[in-house]
Amino acid sequence: MLRNLQHLGCFSNISPPQPQHYNMPSSLSHHQLEEQYLYRRPQQSNRNLFCNGEDGDEFVRSLRKKMYYPEKLLVRSPLGVNIAKVIKYGLGEEDSQNRRLRLQNHHQLDEEADLSTSLNSLTLHPPKYYSLAEARGKFYYMAKDQHGCRFLQRKFAEGDGNDIETIFNEIIDYISELMVDPFANYLVQKLLEVCNDDQRMQIVCSIARKPGLIIKISCDMHGTRVVQKIVETVKRQEEISIIISALRHGGIVTLMKNVNGNHVVQRCLQYLLPHCKKFLFGAAMTHCVELATDRHGCCVLQKCIGYFEGEQKDRLVSKISSNALLLSQDPFGNYALQYVFELQLEWAVNEILKQLEGNYTELSMQKCSSNVVEKCLTLADDKHQARIIRELVTDGRLDQVMLDPYGNYVIQAALKQSKGTLHGILVEAIKVYVSSLRTNPYGKKVLSALNNSKK
Repeated sequence: MLRNLQHLGCFSNISPPQPQHYNMPSSLSHHQLEEQYLYRRPQQSNRNLFCNGEDGDEFVRSLRKKMYYPEKLLVRSPLGVNIAKVIKYGLGEEDSQNRRLRLQNHHQLDEEADLSTSLNSLTLHPPKYYSLAEARGKFYYMAKDQHGCRFLQRKFAEGDGNDIETIFNEIIDYISELMVDPFANYLVQKLLEVCNDDQRMQIVCSIARKPGLIIKISCDMHGTRVVQKIVETVKRQEEISIIISALRHGGIVTLMKNVNGNHVVQRCLQYLLPHCKKFLFGAAMTHCVELATDRHGCCVLQKCIGYFEGEQKDRLVSKISSNALLLSQDPFGNYALQYVFELQLEWAVNEILKQLEGNYTELSMQKCSSNVVEKCLTLADDKHQARIIRELVTDGRLDQVMLDPYGNYVIQAALKQSKGTLHGILVEAIKVYVSSLRTNPYGKKVLSALNNSKK
């Protein structure tokens, strides 16, 4: 508009306004202002503005007063996103800089998204094979791939001897490595189910060729499954001898105490008896206490007792019973001792009671050994039961035992198992401490058991 005025020669000294500012007479409505100035659709010509008789300078001053500066304007996003963006006019330098940074970040996010999409589109998928001939030379790599391993397992399931031979010949040199692979171990297990005797012998020899190799594989979370499968599937005496020899010289005690390896020993007890009985018995006897006080060794020791018979079983039980005082206080050894109790061998129970005699009060107030004392009260004959209860009553610490978090269970068991005169002696001894029992949560349990025993 001002350029038109200058062209007429009326206001040659007036500089044109900035492009973003539009003169908006206040007499027009809001929508008329938008229509007239935002979209540059003047409703009247420039010449008609001077019909009121105003001079040029005064008109420009009044015009500048009436100029409208929109604070916000909704425009389409410059990033091509179909959303409305609010752009503020008259921003300070800091706000303008923040706006530029936001736009730059928006561009950067869009570029990263495009790059991510491009990379995803370029993701390499494992090749699909439809025949063994097509996959020849790649069986080792396929065995370590989830899809490739399944493909090869399907070939084993089909039972074609030529296909089994083809795959076997290509992976046998890497069989020890494949046994500990998260995917390939399943392929080796499947192979052991379908291979012939000669192929299985090659597998057995491969894991026994180096000292300790079979122990290392057995202690692996994946390899232990394969070794267990070998133990389950071997048939010939020669194969069994190789496995037993490798286990004997590789560190059988380490295997017994390992979280994964102990399952291999249990499989040997299940499938390879009587071939492995002698050397496993020797290890169990020599390291009895060490195994009994280990989390996993304790389980193996109990399995040994369960599978052994005759003299070997009696000797192992006697070894455990003679160490009853030590094992009863151990977090794992007490379970081995309780297992011996459950065998209900009178001579073994009497040996345990003999080892524990004189220590019942102290043992009753320990977490692990209190369970053993309860077993003693439950399984002992009347003679030994009377000895235990009299020791608890006459020791001078009966009140401590009754108020103890573990000892109170021993007293409850004593009230339940005792009879006749012995029961009366125990009841009278407890009544002395009734007042203190009523104010203690563990003592209240003893009083409850006392009341129930009277019924």
